[in-house]
Amino acid sequence: MAEEPTSIPASFAGLETAFQPSRAAGVDKTIQFEFTGREAGTWTLIVRNGTVAYHQGAAENPNATVTVDSDNWLKLLRGELNAMVAFTTGKLKIKGDMSLMMQFQNWFQRPS
Repeated sequence: MAEEPTSIPASFAGLETAFQPSRAAGVDKTIQFEFTGREAGTWTLIVRNGTVAYHQGAAENPNATVTVDSDNWLKLLRGELNAMVAFTTGKLKIKGDMSLMMQFQNWFQRPS
């Protein structure tokens, strides 16, 4: 991501910018994010055959639902919090297709 996100809307805009279409060819997945804390709310990310889209609001039938504090989500994206540590300590919860979240990181260019 070009700039480190400081808000939930900026985090999704950054993911869109960092998206690598060739790495998501043939993928058709929907991930719902349930944010708690300072920026509580529901957001949806859709990756479909090399494209990415997002919107605020719930998904109709998500493949996975991620529940995380909004500040922890921003820390994850900025590299200040390790995803595996967040998951094992309960800061990041995944319902549904857990393997999808392992694929998730491969669809985006890592910050340099």
